[in-house]
Amino acid sequence: MEETREKLSCIADTLYKGDTLVGMAMMTQVIEDLAKVSTMIEDEDLASRYINDGLMQALEAMESNDGTLLADVITYELIEIIDLL
Repeated sequence: MEETREKLSCIADTLYKGDTLVGMAMMTQVIEDLAKVSTMIEDEDLASRYINDGLMQALEAMESNDGTLLADVITYELIEIIDLL
């Protein structure tokens, strides 16, 4: 889980620096890890937040090619939830 967190942090940094193409490409490589994290969350409310506020928003940001929004979702949703586990 720590490895996934580090990958996400690196992706967010890349996106915040304005390198949207690289950040989006990096994000596609961590999706499988994010799916594994979702299976580890036992608390239903936290799992719902992870999926709805984290993964779904990340997907929407990727679809709209919004690097800043994706970086925010990574930082303020996905990483925060991983830190709680």
